Amino acid sequence: MKIWHLEKEKDKLVAFIEDIRERRRHDTGDAVRTIKKTLLAKKEKALVAFARKWDGWKREYPLQVSLKEIERAAQTVSRKDRAVLKGMIQHVASYHSTQKPQHHTYQKKGIVVKDDRIPVERVLIYVPGGRATYPSSLVMAAVPAQIAGVEHIYITTPAVNGRIDPYIGACCKLLGINTLYRIGGAQAIYAFSYGIGNIPKVDLIVGPGNAFVEEAKRDVFGRVGIDMLAGPTELIVLCDTPFSPKAVAWDIFSQAEHDEMAMVGVFSRSKEHMYDVLKYMEKLIAFNKRRDVIEKALQHNSFMVYYADIDNAVDTINTIAPEHLEYIGNQKHEKRLRYPGIIYTGHYTTVAMGDYYIGTNHILPTSGAGRFTGGLSVDTFLRRKTVVRIDKRFLYTYGNQAIRFSHMEGLFAHGEAIQARKEL
Repeated sequence: MKIWHLEKEKDKLVAFIEDIRERRRHDTGDAVRTIKKTLLAKKEKALVAFARKWDGWKREYPLQVSLKEIERAAQTVSRKDRAVLKGMIQHVASYHSTQKPQHHTYQKKGIVVKDDRIPVERVLIYVPGGRATYPSSLVMAAVPAQIAGVEHIYITTPAVNGRIDPYIGACCKLLGINTLYRIGGAQAIYAFSYGIGNIPKVDLIVGPGNAFVEEAKRDVFGRVGIDMLAGPTELIVLCDTPFSPKAVAWDIFSQAEHDEMAMVGVFSRSKEHMYDVLKYMEKLIAFNKRRDVIEKALQHNSFMVYYADIDNAVDTINTIAPEHLEYIGNQKHEKRLRYPGIIYTGHYTTVAMGDYYIGTNHILPTSGAGRFTGGLSVDTFLRRKTVVRIDKRFLYTYGNQAIRFSHMEGLFAHGEAIQARKEL
């Protein structure tokens, strides 16, 4: 991990991080376009071929998982593990139930506008898989969708060797969802965006994924809605004061182990502290079960930043807008930290607890998107429905001004449409 001096190399650091993010797109763009072209041409046959190639299928499986198979997978999960899954569902539901939709009515003389929130009808939840399993992401997406009142919820996830992960099956059972598909990668995003074969076309796609999934979501936006660009994970740990190098090292590993494209970094006021963190990382990596993934992420997408001025550090992190930020320091600076997807503060608030049991959502914007959007919530699954009524008084009071405005813009049919209503 290279150590940057913020006050001397701020612009180079930001450019380095932007290069990491741009490489993700460059490395995946051509491959994703090829997947799309093949899928649109060969339909469901392409999905099976992709699964054979990337998910190790030795034979063909039904793309939709039967209820019986879901139940069989769920039955292999121990009672204690089911209790843990159920506990997470309860924590996530408890927090997200506070995000109830609001209804507004605007009234003034001659006009009534009713603003309502109605649920999106068909939603796909993409659950990452392959080298790891993510029932937590299923919970994080499904619970707020159910609270919002989504009628049709579909789940898709890669199925290595055609096998559905037992924890995914158990979560489906606990959540009461039985529309599960064994399709992963960019091809899953395209399949549900276009409605390939018997696969339903959805209105909205949510859920995190690797760089290929992120690029496919970017491509289909407009044909369907997406929650955000939630690609490979990002974490910055900002230490205003030296903090347990062992804890910082494990926090870095906890996000680097997701994906070799994960981006992780540490900001510290103390060079000695940073070297202590590096020493722990070297010590702890030796017996890490996902060492190969972590080492690749650290080699290509990690950084250490020494800074002298906390205000400068805060401004730089706001510019970067990482997915996750852990802040260990003086609470007075928290208000100025504005754009990370989520901010964890205090000595005990590790990002890993946020991934599972705090209840806040861990499906968050990456690649700097936190500067204009937030994490997944109940609002993600709702759209505004607006109903407007004006009466004759309002039309006569303001109609002539509106007609004049139409002439200013050179849109004369607008004015005639208003005049015609005045003549009723």
